[in-house]
Amino acid sequence: MLTMSAIYNKFWLVLISGAIVLSGCSTYHDQTGNIRVFIESGDYTAASEATDELSTDGKDRLLHYMESGMVQHLSQSYDSSNAKLDQAASIAEDLTTKRAGDVLKAALISPSQSDYAGQEFERAFIHYIKALNYTMMALANPAKKVDHLESARVEARKVDILLSDIAYQKGTYQDAKDDEGKLFSQLMKIFDVLAGQVIDKDKLIYREDAYVRYMNGLIYEINGELDSARIAYQKAAELYEQGYAEQYSLGQGIVQQAWFDTIRMMKQDGGYEDEWPGLAKQKLSNTLQKELDSSEKAHIVIIGHTGWIPPRGELNMHLTLDTNTRELVIQPILTGTPEEQDAQLVWFHLMYADRGLLQSVINFQLRGVIGALEGMASKSFRLGPLWGLAEQIGLPDALAMGGARVTVPYYKLEPKTFGMTQVMVDGKPHGEMVQAESLANLAFQGQLLNADKDLQAALGRTMTKNLFCGQMDDDLAKLACKSVAALSSQADTRAWLTLPHTIHLKRLSVEPGTHQITLRTPSANGGTYHEVTQSVEVGEGDIKIFREHIIPTQNTAMMQQPASTQTAWLTKR
Repeated sequence: MLTMSAIYNKFWLVLISGAIVLSGCSTYHDQTGNIRVFIESGDYTAASEATDELSTDGKDRLLHYMESGMVQHLSQSYDSSNAKLDQAASIAEDLTTKRAGDVLKAALISPSQSDYAGQEFERAFIHYIKALNYTMMALANPAKKVDHLESARVEARKVDILLSDIAYQKGTYQDAKDDEGKLFSQLMKIFDVLAGQVIDKDKLIYREDAYVRYMNGLIYEINGELDSARIAYQKAAELYEQGYAEQYSLGQGIVQQAWFDTIRMMKQDGGYEDEWPGLAKQKLSNTLQKELDSSEKAHIVIIGHTGWIPPRGELNMHLTLDTNTRELVIQPILTGTPEEQDAQLVWFHLMYADRGLLQSVINFQLRGVIGALEGMASKSFRLGPLWGLAEQIGLPDALAMGGARVTVPYYKLEPKTFGMTQVMVDGKPHGEMVQAESLANLAFQGQLLNADKDLQAALGRTMTKNLFCGQMDDDLAKLACKSVAALSSQADTRAWLTLPHTIHLKRLSVEPGTHQITLRTPSANGGTYHEVTQSVEVGEGDIKIFREHIIPTQNTAMMQQPASTQTAWLTKR
């Protein structure tokens, strides 16, 4: 049987081994940042090779298949994309339940060394991209058009099950609204304000995905399943209206569009003559009500995947133990450029710093006026009755000799670099595309929601390592062990980085024939972010999907179709 000293020494060796690996590793964004550069330059071969640097059987295997699947999708290699995304869907499902060994690895060394299982919205978008692939393949191989559209329908059903399960577990928007009216919830909001909690975390929960529901409606419509399309469009409209559009700052344009398509399906499918006119007056603008009369011509659905989802960064903090006040204290360690340091300070103050009346009073009582002011730039945890236990396990000694390093992921608060895309049809303006989805806001709010859990887990790992280090035989060994523990402290900043920042949508009802479609996206500083013109031929009753990757590229000359442009003519009959 191993002695306690042998166990400590073995733990130290594990930490050293982990630190050697981690200290030589860059962040996930650094490893994969070139993928975006290659895509922007139209070099999909180089982008694909860059994704191959991610292991197909290691901790980042899910990321390999998601990133590779997206690169193949953008290069219009739809079969290859679906093969990759099939693997991604299988891995994501397998990793939904964490293995005990993986949890232990994350707890003792770093969460960045555990298997990446994907965020909920990422798992939904695996099926979304697959469905897009199948709709594009329907044009490439007319002989298998029916089969491809059926496969797209299967993906729609899969994501429907996934989103329904999420809604069941976390509650719907209506559930959240009902809870707000309860006395207990109202009292808790008062206590949150007193404690300095400025974020209502109930409003950050990813409960559903209105955009994916809308796309399900489009797939069903293309398949001729008009009632299923109506149900999906209406589900999307209700989600947008009940809170999804407000939560992710999408505006009202997409709410109107979803209701318009719901009512259009009711009118086209028949059997709703007593319902749809009243619903149209209730939900639609006068302009859209008039468009209902001309909506049965040819359709062009423009989908703009705009920009890039932002990467996560790593926020470093210093953990110390104040033996006088018997508090654990953490303070931010700002690194990087001045802009990055400002972003880190904002995130720390927003999520962790001691704020509010109650905490200010406690800080004043413990440390006076100076302590109350310092508390606004730090976070403290009173041990109180746990102080005896802290001394018993050796926490004061473990955090002596300079404290310890703690790391958590964060997002920089950056403005969008692009404006709203203008649509021109045959040289005439047809208004702006509407915002249908913001993956940037999905990711950002998810990180806000998990910030407290991230900090708690990081503190647990840091103190565990330092407690073991405190059992080393001499001071030199303790110092070496603490240094290794600091090096091995890394936040998990991994994410699916080839997803777009925002998805825009525009649905056009046009006369059958050939049309020139121009998309013109300004940059935030007034220049041109992206511009493309595409010639479109569409027949009576046809639906055309025109998917454009709206990024700052060098190969989007007027009258040319860049590799990032994807089009498909699909007949709904």
